[in-house]
Amino acid sequence: MKKLVHLSIFILIITTFYGCPVGINYPLGTPGKEKINKELIGTWVSDKTDAEVLKVKFEKNDDYTYKVTVMERGEMYALETDNLTGWVTEVEGKTFLFFKPENEDTYYHYMIKSSDKKSLVTCDVSLLDGGVDSVTSTEAFRKQVVTSMKSAEYGVETISWTKQ
Repeated sequence: MKKLVHLSIFILIITTFYGCPVGINYPLGTPGKEKINKELIGTWVSDKTDAEVLKVKFEKNDDYTYKVTVMERGEMYALETDNLTGWVTEVEGKTFLFFKPENEDTYYHYMIKSSDKKSLVTCDVSLLDGGVDSVTSTEAFRKQVVTSMKSAEYGVETISWTKQ
């Protein structure tokens, strides 16, 4: 049991500080179901020089979808494309962004910790209970996020963004 705890902590540290967000086969919400937040439209710059994305542009595709373009990649950026489609969803009163790269069938997820017209704070979606293997559907994913959000470790590592 002690080994499992140490391994879990090691994996959490590695993914938090060194890894890129993990692609999940299921979206956290239903793409195209919830209206976009128009305040997110624009170009955002990260405060971290070691972030996966340093500069990103959100454009309105329609009332429910963003066209997202990575304008400047960080060293850890792992996707093969800079063009993504984005959506928002709510879980337990928190807003989440999820993206699908144009050449993949996986989704990448972030929680918005706070936002206004000129600033945004995000964090990766961490699955601290059952991990990626427990995500077998959107419903299972949402349940894992709800459980994970109860952990003190959830959303500790953040990225602040400023709108240009």
